[in-house]
Amino acid sequence: MMKLGIIFGGKSYEHEISVITAFQLKKKLEKEYELHMIYVSLEGKIYNADKMKLKDFKFNHYKKLKKLKLHKWGLNVLVGAMHGENGEDGLAAAFAKIHNIKYFGCDLFASSLCLDKYRTYLYLSNNGVKMVKTMYYTYEDYLKNKKIKYMPCIIKPLCGGSSIGISIAKTEEELDSKLNEAFSYSKEVIIEPYYEELLEFNLALNEKNFSQLEEIHKKDEIFSFENKYSDSFKVIHQSIIEHNRYDEFCKIARKVYNLIGAKGIIRLDFFMIDGVIYVNEVNTTPGALAMYLFEDFNEIFSESLKNCLAEEDKKYPNTHFLLKNNINK
Repeated sequence: MMKLGIIFGGKSYEHEISVITAFQLKKKLEKEYELHMIYVSLEGKIYNADKMKLKDFKFNHYKKLKKLKLHKWGLNVLVGAMHGENGEDGLAAAFAKIHNIKYFGCDLFASSLCLDKYRTYLYLSNNGVKMVKTMYYTYEDYLKNKKIKYMPCIIKPLCGGSSIGISIAKTEEELDSKLNEAFSYSKEVIIEPYYEELLEFNLALNEKNFSQLEEIHKKDEIFSFENKYSDSFKVIHQSIIEHNRYDEFCKIARKVYNLIGAKGIIRLDFFMIDGVIYVNEVNTTPGALAMYLFEDFNEIFSESLKNCLAEEDKKYPNTHFLLKNNINK
């Protein structure tokens, strides 16, 4: 049986979301693979979490965590289930590479690019992808009273997820407090126009296949952490729909996938404004790998896993040059 490691947690505001993702994946995949759980604490320490359950994390019961001895497992592939900084930004992929383990998910470039919302906007919009207008804004800009281009606006931490730390300022009077709220998460933020009337969709894809299209219906104006992950850590799913422009969503998604050099399963968040489709965000490690969007997630996962295993490792045939000739020079 193939041995997979699931790495989760991390020094991130999305630590809890990552824990949920990891255990949803474990439940879905444990009958087909030998799974091992690798937990990264908020302090950055790495543990063997094989004996942990989701409720242990919910109630802060960490006694079952053990010292990690990675080499003893002989993992074939490491599956990234980390969200936010210090994981989804490419560090999980780098961890796998350092330990000579295949990595299921986007590589260092795609991951680090897409976690940075402003650089993603620049890269994709400059390559012909319609993106929601985006302004880069720092705490120093705030101190200098730099004018905000868009009002009303939505404010997001630069390298955060799609829920935590996000706020809306509808008036100039609200702007100061909302900016300070966002700056409590990051000294760099992005600012986008806030649209009262829009449609929001999610679509996931891997190397060959597309998921069903999901239309988001929010309880609140922002799809908050509570909307997504409340009710005892159960993800609240939205509505799967058939759309007459489904092929257009897929075409845009494939273009983005190819531009960033994605691998494995990613999810795109779209806005439709006045009939025009815009990419809002690119999630290289979507919650639960967007399993709820696929009719047969295990088949999709297996397909991407085969692609991951088929990738050739870069060989260094001339390492003897360094070892024999240069060390003593």
